[in-house]
Amino acid sequence: MPKRKININTASKEELMSLRMMGDTRAEYLVENRPYRNWDDVKEKVPSFSDQMIDDLKKSGATLD
Repeated sequence: MPKRKININTASKEELMSLRMMGDTRAEYLVENRPYRNWDDVKEKVPSFSDQMIDDLKKSGATLD
């Protein structure tokens, strides 16, 4: 069964929190710092987002479009 895709540029905070390793604080940072052009943009704008965190988000269904 395919994973549900969640666009981090448009998803609600609650939708973001359904992603792996995504809690209230990280979801709030994502919402506050939109829009994101690419994954490097996410790492630059959101504190504590590493390459591993980005990989985990992608694997759990996060997209930028």
